[in-house]
Amino acid sequence: MAAFVVLVFHLVQQHTLTALPYAGLAVDFFYVLSGFVIAYAYEQKILSGQMQTREFIEVRIKRLYPLIFLSTSIGILLALVAVVFKDSITMSQLLKVSALGLLLLPSFVFPQWLTAYPLNMASWSLTFEAFVNLVYISIVRQLTNKALVLILASSWVALLFLVIHAHGIGGGNNQEGWSLGFLRVMFPFFAGIALYRFRPQPKEKPITGIILLLVFPVILLMDFRNYAICSLIYVSIIFPAIVYAGSGITISHRANAFLRQLGLLSYPVYIMQGPILRIGEEVIKHIHSNTLLLLFSAFEFCAIVLVSWIASKYFDEPVQRILRGQKLFRKGHVIRNS
Repeated sequence: MAAFVVLVFHLVQQHTLTALPYAGLAVDFFYVLSGFVIAYAYEQKILSGQMQTREFIEVRIKRLYPLIFLSTSIGILLALVAVVFKDSITMSQLLKVSALGLLLLPSFVFPQWLTAYPLNMASWSLTFEAFVNLVYISIVRQLTNKALVLILASSWVALLFLVIHAHGIGGGNNQEGWSLGFLRVMFPFFAGIALYRFRPQPKEKPITGIILLLVFPVILLMDFRNYAICSLIYVSIIFPAIVYAGSGITISHRANAFLRQLGLLSYPVYIMQGPILRIGEEVIKHIHSNTLLLLFSAFEFCAIVLVSWIASKYFDEPVQRILRGQKLFRKGHVIRNS
């Protein structure tokens, strides 16, 4: 649901930059969820010595980077078209921004554009995800509950500074204020770690789960006054409360299978949308009917979901199997990967 909210947010931004001010906070929800999921999946393995620091880093790179590489490569191809036909950027600039983009580093090559990630606008949050993952694996063995509380307290103060400085929670995606992303990621991620450690015993509450799924996007798509205070409340209280409540819910096997597929689609939808929306922006320049614009936005939404599913099914999953050293079965042949 958060990934779909981000997609709707970016579709609306193609027409106006002032609508849906809270939708961008879906990224901060991702950080809370990421902290919970990473602790759930790896913390006991790390603390027991079953997983070393290098293994953790390798696992995270293998999980995230293939689709980053694919989506950024598409962005590079689109930029190459701009080099050849539009003469708006030079080949030298393209080479620089391509190297930075593939390394998940910000680009300040194009001062005429706001974004620090011109090849794939969604990449910015993965930069700070990688940063906070490294912080976590560096300290997790010494991260007692008391130390965790101290980190939460200090990172919340940093978040408050961010709110005062930027008039709300923001930063990280554009060239101006890119470094604010470091302040933005710490509290929600470690809040997710705390939620994992103090999670409730799960009970089957399907109605509560459905309500959470329905209320969550509504909260992000609403427009309250005083964004600064409300955004702080969202990240400090509402998002952790949603993850905490969700972690205490189990659902039926049939519903779980369906929702698991949606969950697997969320990351591809998030990371693949940037280059496709870039194509859409060029098309929109030639559409002058509001009805056609609305229909085209609906088409973009469906196209991104479809492309994301294809990328997940026929690129990411095979690459993940190769990286895990599993066998690939194709047309009756077995290919063993070293």
